[in-house]
Amino acid sequence: MEITGKPQKIYLKDYRAPDFSIDNVELDFRLHEDFTELIASTRFRKTGSSPDLILDGEELELISIAMDGKTPRYELRPDGLVIYSVPDQFELKIHTRSKPKENTSLEGLYLSNGVFCTQCEPQGFRKITYFLDRPDVMTTYQVRIEAEQKKYPVLLSNGNRLSSRSLGNGRHEVIWQDPFKKPSYLFALVAGNLGVIKDSFTTISGKKVELEIYAAHGMQERCHFAMQALKKSMAWDEQRFGREYDLSTYMILAVDDFNAGAMENKGLNIFNSRLVFADSKTSTDADYFAIESVIAHEYFHNWTGNRVTLRDWFHLSLKEGLTVFRDQEFSMDQSSQASVRIDSVNDLRNSQFAEDSGPNAHPIRPASCFAVDNFFTSTIYEKGSEVIRMMQTMVGRPGFRKGMDTYFERFDGKAVIIEDFAQAIAQPNSQDWEQFKLWYSQAGTPRVKVDESYDADQKTYSLNLTQESPLTSQEKLEGVEKKAFHIPMIIGLLNSQTGEELPINSDQTSLNTEGQVLIHLRKQQERFQFKNVNSKPILSLNRQFSAPIHLDWKTSFEDLLFLMKFDSDPFNRWESSQKIYLQVYHQLIGELSAGATPDPDSKISESFLSVVENSKLDPDLKAKLMSLPEYNYLAQMEPILNSEAFSKAHHLLKSQFANHSEARLQAIYKEFHGKNVTSLDPKDFGRRRLKNLSLDYLSYIPANHKQVWNQFQSAQNMTDQEASFEMLVRLETHLRDDAIELYFDRWKTESLVLNRWFSIQASTENPKTFETVQALLSHPEFNIKNPNRVRSLLGAFGNNISQFHRSDLETYSFMADRILELDALNPQMAARLSGCFGFWTKLPEVGKKRAHRELERLSRSGLSKNTHEIIQKALQAATAEKA
Repeated sequence: MEITGKPQKIYLKDYRAPDFSIDNVELDFRLHEDFTELIASTRFRKTGSSPDLILDGEELELISIAMDGKTPRYELRPDGLVIYSVPDQFELKIHTRSKPKENTSLEGLYLSNGVFCTQCEPQGFRKITYFLDRPDVMTTYQVRIEAEQKKYPVLLSNGNRLSSRSLGNGRHEVIWQDPFKKPSYLFALVAGNLGVIKDSFTTISGKKVELEIYAAHGMQERCHFAMQALKKSMAWDEQRFGREYDLSTYMILAVDDFNAGAMENKGLNIFNSRLVFADSKTSTDADYFAIESVIAHEYFHNWTGNRVTLRDWFHLSLKEGLTVFRDQEFSMDQSSQASVRIDSVNDLRNSQFAEDSGPNAHPIRPASCFAVDNFFTSTIYEKGSEVIRMMQTMVGRPGFRKGMDTYFERFDGKAVIIEDFAQAIAQPNSQDWEQFKLWYSQAGTPRVKVDESYDADQKTYSLNLTQESPLTSQEKLEGVEKKAFHIPMIIGLLNSQTGEELPINSDQTSLNTEGQVLIHLRKQQERFQFKNVNSKPILSLNRQFSAPIHLDWKTSFEDLLFLMKFDSDPFNRWESSQKIYLQVYHQLIGELSAGATPDPDSKISESFLSVVENSKLDPDLKAKLMSLPEYNYLAQMEPILNSEAFSKAHHLLKSQFANHSEARLQAIYKEFHGKNVTSLDPKDFGRRRLKNLSLDYLSYIPANHKQVWNQFQSAQNMTDQEASFEMLVRLETHLRDDAIELYFDRWKTESLVLNRWFSIQASTENPKTFETVQALLSHPEFNIKNPNRVRSLLGAFGNNISQFHRSDLETYSFMADRILELDALNPQMAARLSGCFGFWTKLPEVGKKRAHRELERLSRSGLSKNTHEIIQKALQAATAEKA
């Protein structure tokens, strides 16, 4: 547990610069199976007025301490070490002992399946030694690692390898030095008996970089795709942003027990194995995409996060939002710009918009917190990326590159804040972004109401826009008064007969370097007028999702269908399809909640069929246009989360679409099934997506269940097998149990595939899901200490809107028990699991009472500061709702 007394809030406004800097640090690790000893020799320099040095430290045994060779006056505290009356300059030598084998939090130094590894972001270094564990204290590190040579032949750390030698007693040492100053959160150490693949990359200036990816023996052969992704990332960053790698070696370790997806430690990235291992048998198309994206993300951090880092954790989006933007741009350049953009927005809506509308809403730059671990959210990452994308939209790619060059020139080697980045982009492009920066300090998703009018006599088209930003639960309690956002939106007008783009004539628009027309909504309400418009146009607004907002726009079904067919912007074509489906969902859910038996209007099936029959559509875009909104987004749009009504409406629509379009869906399936089954071409990813979506619709017709089973049994790649497995697990037939057993027997030795076996069973709409999840807790392959297993089973079930929020099951008490159990082992994972209560205030009254009871029970249970914060925010949402 991480709690010592009642958790205390920390505030951005209380930031003060450190009173000490560190010239350099030497770390001498002696690794043993049951314990590790570390002698840290650190040269401090006083930069402030404090007479005492206060160091962070947790779960450490202090063996000795010496300041310039003498024992100083000091005090040990639960959260650190105070050394009294220190001189202006001194060397501090601290000898500590820790127990990595017992470290279930997976923070600091821990032992995972016989491999020592570290996770120091955000505050794990304090579990390694007593230190100034904050990102604005940067120094150079020299690291000596000593361990038993037979058990731990590979000894790695940041930077360049200076030397290695046998010590003659069965042990050996390696010495590493990182020439670049870095904060403690970027420190890394790895020791183990590992396999490796090697390659090299020659930078734009001709420097050769040795590339190494380490994994458990036998698994390194699954790292070749990741290696190629790394090389592509290095080349892309040179071409797009002029960033060349700066060390002689770049290393990656793949490990099973890891709280996060990956970590960008300087020169030695540590990855969750699910984001490194890939092969044609066990990996899906989505796995390949994710691996390439995350490999790129962590590499790009070398400049946006490592060379330029953040001053404090409240400014986490400075590196994460920016690096998500960079990895999205990379992915768009590797495949389809439209496809990646639509998928990114869909993910944003399902996760970040849900966060914005729930109790855990917070600004991109939060003002306070209990635990900085809880900052690693979709708001910090994905919404942070969207704000940077708005900057690029406003100044264009060339202007954005100019701003990025300015950013690196000004701040290389420094720890800075978000405003420094915004100013670096704005200033060279002659932009005033004072109002725009409100995106960083105000929480929630703005809503923009759209009203149109057309004057046939004057041939003018007018657009009246009104923005409002609903207060989050925290803002209601604090009495916050929000200001108007600066909202840039790309706009287009279409001829209502032909669908052709109309010329835009208005003195209220601007043109970016990509030739896109923008309007800028800066006030609470503004009217935009367009001249020389010969007939009432069809509006295409917020193209490319240029601003992360909700559009409150009462568009007719006919206009939406028109945009879905003719809009030149692929994103808005998809957006129109989603709005059509949402309109129908809203009607069906309302009727079902009232006890009626609804019958969907046949015109919705006709519009669906028109997409299915359109042979000119790119297969990937067609699949997106055929896909219904996900439950997470639906839950945000509906006033009450009636999970039973959601599920019935979903089944109704899927069944009606399947029956109405069965012949054409079968034709699509036959066209693409069995073709290019191992191809990694993004176009083939899109074809498989369309084929498997067609089969998913067909599975709602009982006569086609055998077809699904046939694909499951004979699948030649994991994408097809997993897709058909998901369909079978949803069914209420004997095929479900047969598929679960067969899938396990086939893949029981593949840990990453078994993660999906757990996840699919926990995510399905089958009525037996809760019963299945309870049983799987006792399965021999489930381990609550393994984050991947927790995410796959409990995390997936907590996100299962239709089954987790059922009114007839005690799912909330079950999950509360699991949160308590996990909080004692791994507070980070427990806090993330607690997000399952994010929608509780939208539940019907019975469900709301049950959820509230469990939240109250959790709040009285002495939680870690991580989980305490999430539970308290959930409870405060009820108070805010009454305010």
